[in-house]
Amino acid sequence: MKRRFLLPLRKGSHALRLIMAPLVATGLMTVPAEARINHIIHVSVDGLRGDFLRALVQEPGSQYFGFHRLQREGAVTYNARCDYSHSITIPNHTSMLTGRPVIAEAPLPPEIQHGYTTNYTIITDLLQEQGSPVGYKASTFDRVHDRGLRTALLLSKEKMSIFARSWGPDHGAPDTDGEDNGRNKIDLTAIHEGNTAPLINRLVTEMDGNFPAYTFLHLCDPDYAGHGSGWSSQNWRTAVKGADTQLSLILAALDDRPVLKASTALILSADHGGGVPDYTHLDPEKIENITIPLIIWGAGIPAGVDAHTLFSNRTDPGPERISNTNPDQPLRNGDTGNIAMALLGLPPVEGSFHRPVFAPRLEILRYLPGQPANSVTVRWPFYLTGWRLQRNASLDRETWEDVRISGDDCSHTEQTLPGTRQFFRLVQPN
Repeated sequence: MKRRFLLPLRKGSHALRLIMAPLVATGLMTVPAEARINHIIHVSVDGLRGDFLRALVQEPGSQYFGFHRLQREGAVTYNARCDYSHSITIPNHTSMLTGRPVIAEAPLPPEIQHGYTTNYTIITDLLQEQGSPVGYKASTFDRVHDRGLRTALLLSKEKMSIFARSWGPDHGAPDTDGEDNGRNKIDLTAIHEGNTAPLINRLVTEMDGNFPAYTFLHLCDPDYAGHGSGWSSQNWRTAVKGADTQLSLILAALDDRPVLKASTALILSADHGGGVPDYTHLDPEKIENITIPLIIWGAGIPAGVDAHTLFSNRTDPGPERISNTNPDQPLRNGDTGNIAMALLGLPPVEGSFHRPVFAPRLEILRYLPGQPANSVTVRWPFYLTGWRLQRNASLDRETWEDVRISGDDCSHTEQTLPGTRQFFRLVQPN
């Protein structure tokens, strides 16, 4: 399909009419050819209800400094959704890591679901055997590790060890992606039941060594507080403050390591909300139980924008519960795994259904400092690296000309003649 986007034109547009830019898009996820992000910290804050978090962050004198910084410096929505059919922990974390819904509603084929619906695992459970349909479900760990990159799994609930077993040395799939990197898809695993401090310490320690390309970090405290005292309680707010403190420690550690920070992105979401009834979150038909935040932060990520606006196939759902069959999909926690893959420059997880497509955010600027007179600069986000910039003097012409770009640059400057017009578009890689 083709769409036309009005490009923003800043300052002094009288000499140049640069307006429409048709986008050539497909249903696949944008995969940058040479991503500048080399490390992803993929965070799940268990039981973090989105609308409650918004209120805490935006209240006058808010002490939630980590979340406030992520909101100020990153792309944020407090109105994302967890899985459509299940608002419980293990199924939703499985969706984050596989990009699959728990259950595929008709007419979607059952092959796209992971089918693991229980929330209480036993020590022998495997996603391959207990999921439906039975069979191997690839994960973010498969995609990253099979490319020869290092991975880590840091968990604060013992029952989530099913992930370490399912994608570990005994049950991980053979590596058929280039060089054989083995069946163990997770290079580092640490599990501390109910205790997140050792996980943060380990994460920060790893920053001074061979820092993993992909780390999945789970923070349990808001969920335990919600079940113990209720989502509307002071204990829940205190637990969120604890998670906020841990996030601040991660951000401070990155600040102390500017080279690493420049190549690291953090993606944060939750497995579910909660509070209807107040001590639980089991009913996915209650909007409070399925409303979660989704935050993308890091070098090159637009600051202070709604995360939905980064994607061409995601829409803020308002107060609605949206089925997977609806063409207007919200951001879900199940999207976060493939967002991570795209930022790393990797293809989507094999077999995944949730595949958000980055929007082509072309920006046109005039009279930039240091640029020649009568020049125009076209630029776009780093995560669209690999897309081709094309120009055309008229929208009536079918032939578009590729613009030569130096290396992995995400901008182009050229001089123009007064009174002429030029059209630009970005074309997604095949």
